[in-house]
Amino acid sequence: MALTDPREIQSRFEFLKQQRTSWEGMWRDIRDYILPDFGCFDGEDPTEGQKRYRRVINAEATNSADILAAGLLSGVSSPSRPWLRLTTLDGELDQAPDVKQWLDEVQRTMMLIFAKGDVYNQLHQSYLELPVFGQACTIARPHPDRVINLQNLTIGEYWIAEDQYGAVDTLYRKMAMTAKQMIQTWGIERVSEEVRTAYRTNPFQRFNVIHAIEPRWERDEMKRDAINKPWKSIYFEENAITKGHVLSESGFDDFPAMCPRWMTAGGSAYGRGCGAKALGAARNLQRLETRVATMVDYLSDPPMIYPDSMVGNLDLFRPSGRIPVSAGEEALIRPAIQFTSDPSPVEMMIAKRESQIQRFFYVNIFQMLASSIGDERTATEVAALEQEKVMMLGPVLERLHSELLDPLVTSTFNFMVEQNKVPPIPDELQGKSLNVEYISILAEAQKSASAQGIIKLSQEIGLLAQINPSVLDKLDVDKAVDELADLNGVSPSLIVSGERVALIRKARQQQQMQQQQIADTQAMASAMRDLAPAADSQGLKEVMDSMPQGL
Repeated sequence: MALTDPREIQSRFEFLKQQRTSWEGMWRDIRDYILPDFGCFDGEDPTEGQKRYRRVINAEATNSADILAAGLLSGVSSPSRPWLRLTTLDGELDQAPDVKQWLDEVQRTMMLIFAKGDVYNQLHQSYLELPVFGQACTIARPHPDRVINLQNLTIGEYWIAEDQYGAVDTLYRKMAMTAKQMIQTWGIERVSEEVRTAYRTNPFQRFNVIHAIEPRWERDEMKRDAINKPWKSIYFEENAITKGHVLSESGFDDFPAMCPRWMTAGGSAYGRGCGAKALGAARNLQRLETRVATMVDYLSDPPMIYPDSMVGNLDLFRPSGRIPVSAGEEALIRPAIQFTSDPSPVEMMIAKRESQIQRFFYVNIFQMLASSIGDERTATEVAALEQEKVMMLGPVLERLHSELLDPLVTSTFNFMVEQNKVPPIPDELQGKSLNVEYISILAEAQKSASAQGIIKLSQEIGLLAQINPSVLDKLDVDKAVDELADLNGVSPSLIVSGERVALIRKARQQQQMQQQQIADTQAMASAMRDLAPAADSQGLKEVMDSMPQGL
C-alpha cells in the first residue's frame, strides 16, 4: 500500500485550522479570565514561564472551576472507591461462579492500574479543561510498566473532526520538539535540512511537529502491518510538509484519543462549556474589582493641593509625615477632591457576579452538604435536594461516560490483553461481549430516583396488605431486592443467587414440614394418652397398647 500523499495531509490540516479559527478568540478570552494556566495558541511557547494572571484580579471563576474539577474527579472516577463494574448484561451469566470471579479479578486489576499509574492526575486536567473550554483531549498509549499512559493536550494544541455519527474520529495536534529530539526520534535522514542545520549549530532550537491521527480508508484488511491498520498516525514538520517531509507513518488498531465535549450544538465538532457562560460575569467581575480598588485609593490616598513651595518635598506627604509650613500655607494643603462615594453597592454587585459564576460551575452541587450544615432540613429533605441537583448533571455524565470513560476502559482492557494482564477467560464467556456499568457517586445518585421508587412502592403495598393481604402477590420481592442492590451499587457477592435461594427455601420448607409432622404426631400421642385413664373398654386399651412405645 502506498504511503499518504503529503499534499493531502497539508490540505486537510489547513481545512481543520480554518474551521477552528472562529473559536479561538473565545477560547483565548476564557483562558485569560478563567483558566490562565492552560491553553497554547499560535505564537505562544508553552515551555516559557510567564505571568499568566495579568487580567485576573478576582479569581472566583478559577476557584469555581477547580471545585467543579475536583467534584467531577471524586464524583465520577474517584481514586478512593470503585467506580465501574464489568458485566455481560446477562444477570444469570454474571452470577455464574467462574464468570463472577473473572469479572471481579479483571475489575480489581484495572482499578489497581488506574491507581498506580498517572491516570487520575491526567483525568483531573481533563475535568478542568472540559467544563471551562467545552472540550478536552487525551491520548492513551500502552506503557511497558504501568500498562497505560495518558497524555493530555491543552486547548489550542489540537484540531478535531467528527464522523457521520457525531463521534470524534480525527485529531491533528501540534507539539514543539528540539532538533536533538527530532533526530533521536526519527533519524537525521528523515528530517528537513533546516533541522539538520540546527542540530549542528543549536540542537535545542525548537520546531513545530504535527501529529495527524485519522481513519485510513484505503488499506489491505488482510495485512496487519502498521500502514494497514484502521487509523493513520502521521508525523510531519509543520513548515516543511509542502516539501514532502513526512517524518513517519504508522497506525493504530483503535482511535487512541479521548475527546469528550461538555455540550455540542449546530453540527460543530467543538463543544461549549461553563466557561462560555461565565465569561461575561468573569470579565465584569474584574472591572468591578478595579472600580472598588480605585474608590478605595481615592478615599485613602486622595490627590492633594499644596503650595508650590512644597515642590520637591512630596515625600513628606506619606503617612505619618511631618510637613513644615509658613503662616497661611496650612489652608492650602487639602485634598483636591472631596471623595465621599460608598463602595458598598459595587461590593454587592461583586457578590452577585461571584454567585452567578458559582452557579455556572455547579459549585452549589458539590458544596451542598457543607452549605446545609446548620439548616433545619431533615435527612429526607437533604437527600431529595441532592438528588434534584445531581439530576441537573445528567446529560453531562452521559457524555463523560460515552466519550471519556468508555474509551479509557476499553483501551486499558486492550493493553491488559496485550501485556498478558488478563486471567484465562472462562468457557462461559467465550464469544460474549463485555460492558461497563458505572457505579460512581454521581452515577449512583442518578439511580437513586429509581431506588426510592421501589422503596416507596413496597411501603405502600405494605399498607394495602393490612386491608387485603392478597395484594402482596403483586410484588416480586426477590426481583425488588436485586434491583435495589444494583441501583445502590452493592457488591454482587453480598446478594445470594436465585438458584441458591431456591435451594435454601426448599431446605427450609422440608425442615418446616418435618417439624410440623413431629408436632402433629406429638399432639396426637398426647391426646391419646389423655384418653387412657378414662378408657372403659378393653378394645381401646388394646389400641393404646399397640401404639409405638416411643411416642
